[in-house]
Amino acid sequence: MSPVVAVPVRNEADRLPVLLEALARQTWLGLPGRRLGVVFVLNNCVDDSAEVLEAGAADHPNLCLEVLEVEFPPPHAHVGWARRVAMERACTKAGRGAVLFSTDADAAPAVDWIDASLRAVNAGADLVGGHIIGNKAEEALLGVGFVHRAMRHLYYAMLADHLASLLDSVPHDPWPRHSDHTGASLAVRGDVYAAVGGIPPLSFREDIAFVAKAVAAGYRLRHPLDVKVSVSARLDGRARGGMADCLRTWMAAEAAGLPHLVVGPRSISSRLALRRRKRAKRMGHALGLAPTQTYR
Repeated sequence: MSPVVAVPVRNEADRLPVLLEALARQTWLGLPGRRLGVVFVLNNCVDDSAEVLEAGAADHPNLCLEVLEVEFPPPHAHVGWARRVAMERACTKAGRGAVLFSTDADAAPAVDWIDASLRAVNAGADLVGGHIIGNKAEEALLGVGFVHRAMRHLYYAMLADHLASLLDSVPHDPWPRHSDHTGASLAVRGDVYAAVGGIPPLSFREDIAFVAKAVAAGYRLRHPLDVKVSVSARLDGRARGGMADCLRTWMAAEAAGLPHLVVGPRSISSRLALRRRKRAKRMGHALGLAPTQTYR
């Protein structure tokens, strides 16, 4: 399966060179003659993003860049529409037999990002979420308190996901794994993308909504530990409700001396039990089985 990458861009001239370098170093490009297709959708950009990409195309001949400059009307000038247009163009460009990759303009995929994702797809996954890792140098600039809060958050999230693997195990996504599946690192088979109607053009969490829709349709989501992408720890984000908003919230909480609140294990267990029952019900409907009745 051939890969093609889709990237929404909003005034990212300073960050794009890092992404281009990371894509140009992909191990998937190791065979002679291979070129990686990348679709960039410039969402109402007013900086030099287009010029940076033009220079990047010359600097990295193993990348086949397609740059779409779009002036979205105000209601649509957000990441949801930009990511949808990028993914739709990628799907048209490569066909439904390809694997579509989504990442962000401030990201830096690991050198084997594409190869590791394709291994998971070849092993049976329909969608592959990549593990999102914050840029350590940038995180350190946010202070020791922030770093400790972030480490606690990640550790608790890992424990919660381990609990999920025990109480609501998914055979095609076994432990050990991570729990990320955002637009910063997402791979999906082209036919699956088309079958569920693509990325919904939401202004907030369009990537999560897409994955939820695909999983609800019965497609297999995998979270391999060897699929990794580093993202910036900037506080001036491009998407409402994105990583930058989360980081600012943590910074404010740390400055105010507020505790780090999390969902308790009992609530997590209850949610997992409900999810397990819903999955069993969906499987029963798919197999044409009558629902189980309980008599008291």
